[in-house]
Amino acid sequence: MRKKLILLGCLLSITATGFSQSKKELLLRLEERDAEILKLKGDLTSSKQEAARYKAEMEAVNFEMEELRATNASLLQNLTNFTELSNKKTENISKSLESLRNKEKQLKKISDALTSTDSTTLALLTSFKNALGSEVKTGLSGGAVTVILENPFLFKEVDRNYQVVPEALPVLEKVASVLKKYPGLKIMVETNSNALEFKDVKLKDNWDLSSLQASSVVRVLADTYGIDANRLQAVGKSEYGFNGIETTTRIRIQPPYEKFYGTIREMMK
Repeated sequence: MRKKLILLGCLLSITATGFSQSKKELLLRLEERDAEILKLKGDLTSSKQEAARYKAEMEAVNFEMEELRATNASLLQNLTNFTELSNKKTENISKSLESLRNKEKQLKKISDALTSTDSTTLALLTSFKNALGSEVKTGLSGGAVTVILENPFLFKEVDRNYQVVPEALPVLEKVASVLKKYPGLKIMVETNSNALEFKDVKLKDNWDLSSLQASSVVRVLADTYGIDANRLQAVGKSEYGFNGIETTTRIRIQPPYEKFYGTIREMMK
């Protein structure tokens, strides 16, 4: 019996000792598990913080990407608008250049026509000066070549006579010889007079006298020297024609502005 009690006591002691060791091991393992759990919690917190940081960075990157996309779209739109505007400007510049080229052509035509007219005028003036010398005044008046003849030279008795005297015919012949070289030019003969009374002649006033004197010069040029009458025009200016008291007859030859004006009219169509 006693042996059984001793054996039972030994078994209980061994069991208690084993239980005590198992408890310690369990506590130790529990502590280890708590430490691991704590470490895992720390790792989890770090991971969450890192994930939050990555998320924030990703959101920032996405925001920047959206801004870049918007900026890129704006730049593309601006580039498209600029390209369209550039094309329009290029087209407008091309049209302007074409317009300028046309204007240059028009100006050249006008310049050529005017140069041709001026050349004719200069040649006509030179021809008169060579033919008439210094005995007759020649020059430009109102754009027309003008030959000035004193009425006492043409008519002698300027207050009553309206027929060209024979002494003046050689000069009119020289004038006619020059006019024949320029068959396309119009000729106007203008005469003024300032007679004070008309007792012995059948004239009403200076309008009559100056008109008849101008007509007399026209007849000499047409009938005696063969100038085409269609080119001639007689104008009596009475006492109101020219400055001063001297009476003169002016043979005005208009330069060929018809071509010049015709060029302008053609360009305006």
